[in-house]
Amino acid sequence: MSDLVSGDLEQLATGLSFTEGPVWLAEHSSLLFTDIPGNAIMRWHDADGLSTWTDQAHFAIGLTRDRSGRVISCEHSTRTLSTLELGPDGNLAGRGVLASHCDGAILNSTNDVICASDGTILFTDPPFGVRDLEGELHGYQQAQEIDGAFVFAVGSTPDAPRAVMKDIYRPNGLCLSPDENVLYVSDSSQEHHKTLAMDVGLGWVLSNLRDFAVMPVGVPDGMRVDAEARLWIAGGDGVYVHAPDGNQVGHVPVPEMVTNVEFGGAELSELYITATTSLYRIQTTTRSGKAW
Repeated sequence: MSDLVSGDLEQLATGLSFTEGPVWLAEHSSLLFTDIPGNAIMRWHDADGLSTWTDQAHFAIGLTRDRSGRVISCEHSTRTLSTLELGPDGNLAGRGVLASHCDGAILNSTNDVICASDGTILFTDPPFGVRDLEGELHGYQQAQEIDGAFVFAVGSTPDAPRAVMKDIYRPNGLCLSPDENVLYVSDSSQEHHKTLAMDVGLGWVLSNLRDFAVMPVGVPDGMRVDAEARLWIAGGDGVYVHAPDGNQVGHVPVPEMVTNVEFGGAELSELYITATTSLYRIQTTTRSGKAW
Protein backbone atom coordinates (compact mmCIF):
# COMPACT_ATOMS: atom_id res chain seq x y z
CA MET A 1 0.00 0.00 0.00
CA SER A 2 2.30 2.78 1.26
CA ASP A 3 4.41 3.60 4.32
CA LEU A 4 2.32 6.79 4.49
CA VAL A 5 -0.60 4.81 5.91
CA SER A 6 -0.95 2.23 8.67
CA GLY A 7 -3.65 -0.33 9.35
CA ASP A 8 -6.40 -1.45 7.04
CA LEU A 9 -8.85 0.55 4.99
CA GLU A 10 -12.18 0.75 6.84
CA GLN A 11 -15.53 1.00 5.11
CA LEU A 12 -17.53 3.18 7.49
CA ALA A 13 -20.76 3.42 5.50
CA THR A 14 -22.12 2.26 2.16
CA GLY A 15 -25.34 2.08 0.14
CA LEU A 16 -25.24 5.76 -0.82
CA SER A 17 -25.77 7.14 -4.33
CA PHE A 18 -22.67 9.23 -5.11
CA THR A 19 -20.60 10.65 -2.26
CA GLU A 20 -18.40 13.75 -2.30
CA GLY A 21 -17.30 16.83 -0.35
CA PRO A 22 -15.92 15.56 3.00
CA VAL A 23 -15.25 18.27 5.61
CA TRP A 24 -14.11 17.68 9.21
CA LEU A 25 -15.90 19.41 12.10
CA ALA A 26 -13.25 19.26 14.82
CA GLU A 27 -15.38 20.71 17.61
CA HIS A 28 -18.03 18.03 17.01
CA SER A 29 -15.61 15.16 16.21
CA SER A 30 -17.63 14.43 13.09
CA LEU A 31 -17.44 14.48 9.32
CA LEU A 32 -19.92 15.97 6.89
CA PHE A 33 -20.04 14.76 3.29
CA THR A 34 -22.49 14.96 0.41
CA ASP A 35 -24.63 12.36 -1.35
CA ILE A 36 -25.29 14.29 -4.53
CA PRO A 37 -28.21 12.40 -6.19
CA GLY A 38 -29.66 11.82 -2.72
CA ASN A 39 -29.84 15.61 -2.30
CA ALA A 40 -28.36 15.20 1.17
CA ILE A 41 -25.44 16.15 3.36
CA MET A 42 -24.57 13.20 5.57
CA ARG A 43 -22.85 13.12 8.95
CA TRP A 44 -20.46 10.50 10.31
CA HIS A 45 -19.65 10.26 14.01
CA ASP A 46 -17.86 7.28 15.52
CA ALA A 47 -20.32 6.93 18.37
CA ASP A 48 -23.50 7.69 16.42
CA GLY A 49 -22.60 6.23 13.03
CA LEU A 50 -24.18 7.61 9.85
CA SER A 51 -27.02 10.12 9.91
CA THR A 52 -28.57 12.69 7.57
CA TRP A 53 -27.46 16.24 8.40
CA THR A 54 -29.87 17.77 5.88
CA ASP A 55 -32.08 16.26 3.18
CA GLN A 56 -32.46 19.60 1.40
CA ALA A 57 -28.88 20.07 0.16
CA HIS A 58 -29.66 21.47 -3.33
CA PHE A 59 -27.54 18.72 -4.92
CA ALA A 60 -24.52 19.92 -2.93
CA ILE A 61 -21.14 18.52 -3.91
CA GLY A 62 -18.03 20.22 -2.46
CA LEU A 63 -17.86 21.45 1.14
CA THR A 64 -15.36 23.39 3.24
CA ARG A 65 -15.32 25.70 6.28
CA ASP A 66 -14.50 29.39 6.35
CA ARG A 67 -12.64 31.32 9.02
CA SER A 68 -15.85 31.96 10.98
CA GLY A 69 -16.70 28.26 11.13
CA ARG A 70 -19.52 28.23 8.60
CA VAL A 71 -19.78 25.32 6.20
CA ILE A 72 -19.43 26.54 2.61
CA SER A 73 -21.39 24.44 0.14
CA CYS A 74 -21.20 24.14 -3.64
CA GLU A 75 -24.79 23.61 -4.82
CA HIS A 76 -25.51 22.20 -8.25
CA SER A 77 -29.25 22.77 -8.53
CA THR A 78 -29.13 26.40 -7.37
CA ARG A 79 -25.76 27.00 -9.10
CA THR A 80 -24.60 28.94 -6.05
CA LEU A 81 -21.99 28.95 -3.34
CA SER A 82 -23.90 28.90 -0.08
CA THR A 83 -23.10 29.39 3.60
CA LEU A 84 -24.49 26.89 6.11
CA GLU A 85 -24.54 28.01 9.73
CA LEU A 86 -23.83 25.51 12.49
CA GLY A 87 -25.85 25.55 15.67
CA PRO A 88 -24.25 24.81 19.07
CA ASP A 89 -25.19 21.15 18.65
CA GLY A 90 -23.56 20.96 15.21
CA ASN A 91 -26.88 20.84 13.37
CA LEU A 92 -27.84 23.07 10.45
CA ALA A 93 -29.04 26.43 11.77
CA GLY A 94 -29.40 28.60 8.66
CA ARG A 95 -28.43 29.11 5.02
CA GLY A 96 -27.23 32.11 3.02
CA VAL A 97 -25.88 32.72 -0.48
CA LEU A 98 -22.26 33.72 -0.90
CA ALA A 99 -21.96 33.75 -4.70
CA SER A 100 -24.42 33.15 -7.54
CA HIS A 101 -23.44 35.34 -10.52
CA CYS A 102 -20.39 36.78 -12.24
CA ASP A 103 -20.80 39.94 -14.31
CA GLY A 104 -24.55 39.33 -14.49
CA ALA A 105 -24.29 35.72 -15.66
CA ILE A 106 -25.35 32.88 -13.40
CA LEU A 107 -22.56 30.53 -12.38
CA ASN A 108 -22.28 27.13 -14.09
CA SER A 109 -22.43 24.67 -11.19
CA THR A 110 -20.11 25.39 -8.28
CA ASN A 111 -18.12 22.22 -7.65
CA ASP A 112 -15.33 22.33 -5.06
CA VAL A 113 -14.21 24.98 -2.60
CA ILE A 114 -11.41 25.87 -0.18
CA CYS A 115 -10.71 28.76 2.19
CA ALA A 116 -7.27 30.39 2.56
CA SER A 117 -5.75 31.74 5.76
CA ASP A 118 -6.57 35.34 4.76
CA GLY A 119 -10.27 34.44 4.44
CA THR A 120 -10.33 34.32 0.64
CA ILE A 121 -12.59 31.55 -0.65
CA LEU A 122 -11.63 29.83 -3.90
CA PHE A 123 -14.04 27.64 -5.84
CA THR A 124 -14.22 25.84 -9.18
CA ASP A 125 -17.17 26.18 -11.55
CA PRO A 126 -17.28 23.51 -14.28
CA PRO A 127 -20.58 22.70 -16.03
CA PHE A 128 -20.96 19.20 -14.53
CA GLY A 129 -24.24 20.09 -12.81
CA VAL A 130 -25.92 21.74 -15.80
CA ARG A 131 -24.68 19.83 -18.85
CA ASP A 132 -24.13 16.11 -19.42
CA LEU A 133 -20.73 16.37 -21.08
CA GLU A 134 -18.25 14.03 -19.37
CA GLY A 135 -20.24 11.56 -17.34
CA GLU A 136 -23.47 11.57 -15.40
CA LEU A 137 -25.33 14.82 -14.87
CA HIS A 138 -25.54 15.66 -11.15
CA GLY A 139 -28.09 18.44 -11.17
CA TYR A 140 -30.56 19.67 -13.78
CA GLN A 141 -29.99 20.27 -17.49
CA GLN A 142 -29.82 24.06 -17.80
CA ALA A 143 -28.38 26.70 -20.10
CA GLN A 144 -24.75 27.59 -19.52
CA GLU A 145 -24.42 31.39 -19.29
CA ILE A 146 -20.67 31.65 -18.66
CA ASP A 147 -18.53 30.84 -21.70
CA GLY A 148 -16.00 28.66 -19.94
CA ALA A 149 -15.16 26.93 -16.67
CA PHE A 150 -13.16 29.04 -14.23
CA VAL A 151 -11.57 29.14 -10.80
CA PHE A 152 -13.15 31.98 -8.81
CA ALA A 153 -12.09 33.94 -5.74
CA VAL A 154 -14.57 35.41 -3.26
CA GLY A 155 -13.24 38.04 -0.87
CA SER A 156 -14.56 41.09 0.91
CA THR A 157 -17.36 41.54 -1.66
CA PRO A 158 -19.04 38.14 -1.46
CA ASP A 159 -21.61 38.71 -4.18
CA ALA A 160 -18.98 39.55 -6.80
CA PRO A 161 -16.67 36.57 -7.38
CA ARG A 162 -13.81 37.19 -9.76
CA ALA A 163 -12.23 34.67 -12.09
CA VAL A 164 -8.58 34.11 -11.17
CA MET A 165 -7.92 31.23 -13.61
CA LYS A 166 -9.61 30.68 -16.97
CA ASP A 167 -7.16 28.32 -18.66
CA ILE A 168 -8.19 24.92 -17.25
CA TYR A 169 -10.66 22.91 -19.32
CA ARG A 170 -12.67 21.29 -16.50
CA PRO A 171 -11.45 22.62 -13.13
CA ASN A 172 -12.67 20.45 -10.27
CA GLY A 173 -10.79 19.67 -7.03
CA LEU A 174 -8.44 22.31 -5.64
CA CYS A 175 -5.97 22.65 -2.81
CA LEU A 176 -3.28 25.04 -1.53
CA SER A 177 0.24 24.10 -0.48
CA PRO A 178 0.90 24.53 3.28
CA ASP A 179 2.62 27.88 2.68
CA GLU A 180 -0.19 28.87 0.27
CA ASN A 181 2.32 29.77 -2.44
CA VAL A 182 1.04 27.09 -4.84
CA LEU A 183 -2.52 26.32 -5.90
CA TYR A 184 -3.32 22.87 -7.28
CA VAL A 185 -6.39 22.26 -9.46
CA SER A 186 -7.53 19.01 -11.04
CA ASP A 187 -8.72 18.92 -14.64
CA SER A 188 -11.36 16.19 -14.38
CA SER A 189 -11.79 15.49 -18.05
CA GLN A 190 -11.12 12.42 -20.16
CA GLU A 191 -9.22 14.73 -22.50
CA HIS A 192 -6.64 15.80 -19.93
CA HIS A 193 -7.13 13.85 -16.60
CA LYS A 194 -4.31 15.67 -14.81
CA THR A 195 -3.59 17.93 -11.86
CA LEU A 196 -2.09 21.34 -12.55
CA ALA A 197 -0.08 23.69 -10.34
CA MET A 198 0.23 27.46 -10.42
CA ASP A 199 2.03 30.08 -8.36
CA VAL A 200 0.01 32.36 -6.07
CA GLY A 201 0.92 36.05 -6.12
CA LEU A 202 -0.35 39.08 -4.24
CA GLY A 203 -4.06 39.66 -4.64
CA TRP A 204 -4.53 36.07 -5.73
CA VAL A 205 -2.91 36.63 -9.09
CA LEU A 206 -2.09 33.16 -10.43
CA SER A 207 0.81 32.51 -12.79
CA ASN A 208 3.12 29.81 -14.18
CA LEU A 209 0.35 27.29 -14.91
CA ARG A 210 2.01 23.90 -15.33
CA ASP A 211 1.31 20.17 -15.35
CA PHE A 212 1.85 18.55 -11.95
CA ALA A 213 0.68 14.94 -12.21
CA VAL A 214 -1.30 12.80 -14.66
CA MET A 215 -3.91 10.47 -13.15
CA PRO A 216 -3.16 6.94 -14.40
CA VAL A 217 -6.65 5.52 -13.70
CA GLY A 218 -9.77 7.60 -14.22
CA VAL A 219 -9.63 11.34 -13.65
CA PRO A 220 -8.27 13.35 -10.70
CA ASP A 221 -10.90 14.79 -8.43
CA GLY A 222 -10.72 16.24 -4.90
CA MET A 223 -7.42 16.56 -3.05
CA ARG A 224 -5.76 17.52 0.24
CA VAL A 225 -2.22 18.44 1.22
CA ASP A 226 -0.34 17.00 4.19
CA ALA A 227 2.16 18.59 6.58
CA GLU A 228 5.08 17.58 4.33
CA ALA A 229 3.44 19.32 1.33
CA ARG A 230 2.50 16.03 -0.34
CA LEU A 231 -0.69 16.05 -2.34
CA TRP A 232 -3.29 13.31 -1.77
CA ILE A 233 -5.43 13.11 -4.93
CA ALA A 234 -8.65 11.14 -5.49
CA GLY A 235 -8.46 8.84 -8.51
CA GLY A 236 -10.24 6.03 -10.30
CA ASP A 237 -8.84 3.18 -8.21
CA GLY A 238 -7.77 4.87 -5.00
CA VAL A 239 -5.85 7.80 -3.60
CA TYR A 240 -2.56 8.83 -5.24
CA VAL A 241 0.08 10.66 -3.21
CA HIS A 242 2.57 13.00 -4.90
CA ALA A 243 5.61 14.78 -3.53
CA PRO A 244 5.88 18.56 -4.09
CA ASP A 245 7.99 17.89 -7.20
CA GLY A 246 5.15 15.85 -8.72
CA ASN A 247 6.67 12.40 -8.27
CA GLN A 248 4.24 9.74 -7.10
CA VAL A 249 5.26 8.48 -3.65
CA GLY A 250 2.22 6.46 -2.62
CA HIS A 251 -1.04 4.83 -3.63
CA VAL A 252 -3.90 3.78 -1.36
CA PRO A 253 -6.09 1.27 -3.24
CA VAL A 254 -9.83 1.68 -2.77
CA PRO A 255 -12.40 -0.74 -4.28
CA GLU A 256 -14.52 2.10 -5.68
CA MET A 257 -13.80 5.25 -7.65
CA VAL A 258 -12.61 7.91 -5.19
CA THR A 259 -14.13 11.38 -5.42
CA ASN A 260 -12.53 13.29 -2.53
CA VAL A 261 -10.51 13.05 0.68
CA GLU A 262 -10.24 14.87 4.01
CA PHE A 263 -7.91 14.70 7.01
CA GLY A 264 -9.75 14.36 10.31
CA GLY A 265 -9.64 12.79 13.72
CA ALA A 266 -8.19 14.18 16.94
CA GLU A 267 -4.71 14.55 15.41
CA LEU A 268 -5.91 15.34 11.87
CA SER A 269 -4.08 12.21 10.75
CA GLU A 270 -7.02 10.03 9.69
CA LEU A 271 -7.83 10.16 5.97
CA TYR A 272 -11.55 10.07 5.19
CA ILE A 273 -12.32 8.95 1.64
CA THR A 274 -15.57 9.46 -0.27
CA ALA A 275 -15.81 6.82 -2.98
CA THR A 276 -18.97 6.60 -5.08
CA THR A 277 -21.38 4.68 -2.81
CA SER A 278 -19.27 4.53 0.34
CA LEU A 279 -17.29 6.37 3.00
CA TYR A 280 -13.89 4.93 3.94
CA ARG A 281 -11.17 5.80 6.44
CA ILE A 282 -7.52 4.91 6.87
CA GLN A 283 -4.90 5.98 9.40
CA THR A 284 -1.97 7.91 7.94
CA THR A 285 1.53 8.48 9.27
CA THR A 286 1.24 12.20 8.55
CA ARG A 287 -1.36 14.88 9.25
CA SER A 288 -3.18 17.70 7.52
CA GLY A 289 -1.03 20.45 6.05
CA LYS A 290 -3.79 23.06 5.98
CA ALA A 291 -2.41 26.49 6.83
CA TRP A 292 -5.05 27.30 9.46
